[in-house]
Amino acid sequence: MGTIVTAIAGGGSHSLAVTSAGNARAWGNNFVGQLGDGSNINRDASVHVRLPPGTTVTAVAGGLTHSLALTSVGTVLSWGSNNWGQLGDGTARDRNTPGSVSLPPRRHDHRGHRR
Repeated sequence: MGTIVTAIAGGGSHSLAVTSAGNARAWGNNFVGQLGDGSNINRDASVHVRLPPGTTVTAVAGGLTHSLALTSVGTVLSWGSNNWGQLGDGTARDRNTPGSVSLPPRRHDHRGHRR
């Protein structure tokens, strides 16, 4: 039996998939690193997205030239083109491997519960 895919997404000219093991795969155009494999080589077959060790992906999304992944612990990773800050890391530098999106800290309500 082959790899089981649980979610897919398409970008401008690249595609992404999440496997049942929580890995991400990508293929297609990669001129700004939107496949996340550490290269800028276009791929006509899927490659592993180079996720940080211990990361489990639950969902992916593809922009025109960037990609996003939601992890099982609720963090967001991004990679690819960053001309307009779309990677959310506080820079305008392209990235060909996933990095963390800067999100605000969790807030607590008046009873001390997280929201």
